[in-house]
Amino acid sequence: MTKSELLKEIRKYRCADLSDAMDALGLVDKGTMHELMRPIRPGIEFKGFAHTVKLVPKRDKVVACETVQQWCDELQAECENIYQFVDTVTKENAKDMVICIDMAGVRGGVWGSEIALTMMERGIEGAIIDGGCRDSYEANVEKAPVFCTRRTFTHAYGRVEWGAVDVPVVCAGVTVRPGDIICADDDGVLVIPIEVAEDVIKFARNQLEEDIKVRTQHYKNLGMPEDETLLRLKKG
Repeated sequence: MTKSELLKEIRKYRCADLSDAMDALGLVDKGTMHELMRPIRPGIEFKGFAHTVKLVPKRDKVVACETVQQWCDELQAECENIYQFVDTVTKENAKDMVICIDMAGVRGGVWGSEIALTMMERGIEGAIIDGGCRDSYEANVEKAPVFCTRRTFTHAYGRVEWGAVDVPVVCAGVTVRPGDIICADDDGVLVIPIEVAEDVIKFARNQLEEDIKVRTQHYKNLGMPEDETLLRLKKG
């Protein structure tokens, strides 16, 4: 399968189906992020290829500003350092991209309402952050597709600094390599190594087919109308 074909097929499945498939391959819990990695609201689901970002705890002393202008200058300089990864995402490469930020769980809100809109305009699938997301209300109104390990009001300023991009990172306990497949839904986040993706699909299809078959009968028994959860295999 091409990468596009892989992703089209994987998007049919729930994280539960894909996790069961990983189990079948002997990869029990190998790609399962810690339960602290949660969506900022119910109903967020996306799948895409990892674009990795590494931020590290700030090493220099934070400046105590004496004027508003000094603060503005200091904030701009720090943000230019921290947010270098923003320029690596363009409208040309953002399709099917999931940004995965490893900031070692630091609670600084590297993701907020403005960067969410910027990245949505460029066309990313979503963001996975082992660290903080802030501006929660606005980000949810915007329907920003974000998972994080910390909800906060703090800024990334004074807490983290630039590390690297497109290197292996660790997000919520799982090593993520550039190009691995990130699967996120209400249950959590699963990382599928790209080299096992086709095998995962084979087992995941079996799991979902059985689930739909059994639940369809329950729906009939209970007089419930069919809904979109019974039609996942018809996606695409």
